[in-house]
Amino acid sequence: MLRSFVILMMSLSTFSLVADPLPPVKVWETAPPAETLTPKPDANPAGVINEKNRRADVFVPEFLPFPSAKTNSPIIIVLPGGGFNFLADEHEGTAVAQRLNALGCSAIVLRYRVPRRSAEMPWQVPLLDARKTLETIRARAAEWNGDPKKVGVLGFSAGGNLAARLAYAPAEGEVARPDFAVMVYPAYLLETDKPGDALRADIVPPAGTKFLPPAFFAHSADDQWPAEASMKLAETLKALGGTAEVHVWANGGHGWGATDRCEASKRWTELLGYWMKERGLLAPTP
Repeated sequence: MLRSFVILMMSLSTFSLVADPLPPVKVWETAPPAETLTPKPDANPAGVINEKNRRADVFVPEFLPFPSAKTNSPIIIVLPGGGFNFLADEHEGTAVAQRLNALGCSAIVLRYRVPRRSAEMPWQVPLLDARKTLETIRARAAEWNGDPKKVGVLGFSAGGNLAARLAYAPAEGEVARPDFAVMVYPAYLLETDKPGDALRADIVPPAGTKFLPPAFFAHSADDQWPAEASMKLAETLKALGGTAEVHVWANGGHGWGATDRCEASKRWTELLGYWMKERGLLAPTP
């Protein structure tokens, strides 16, 4: 009886830390830049849910805030995956935000533009949306109980690629960078996405980069997008003076997100919480 009561109280406590999302906020006040596609007549420009329960055809990017219960919390921009063609904004978006709330973080789920605007460089337009979102979140973090000095990014698959580019890719002039970066089974980091490949040159930070956001990676060894990509980017960051932590599970495949599908999907957020506490991004457990 006592054990059941304790479990119930723990469940209620966790539930109380999970916020309902606030109304979506448009990323751009005017027309989004670099647009090359035209939406279908009468379609919702914020995207439509397709037959696979994925968000498709996003022309007006928005973000969905999930504020923490406490002020001055770390605030993390969540980038769902979907091959830059759609967004898995449930198990790699909303469900992730709820887990982050339970850790003590505010979360911002970004619905960046899909499908691909470019076959060769499909990340270009989403990266514009992500950078603008980062600038907005840092400027307005207090509105969502966030600390502007603890703004991170967390991406899955194509969103993991986007997170890596937001944090590390070379750019002209000064651009916004997150304070830390989390990449969960990131895709398209290697030249042909084979384990023996080199990292794509347009992701590798230049030598002498003053600030490299600390990195956390989670991957499965049997993923079709090889775990070697996470390990190679982590190795590169460390060689350039940065820090990185990599977790690779033997099984799990790709796309597990915030589900109970495998051991990786069950444990990665717990390990992320430990990593954030070690780095002073979250307060240690009393």
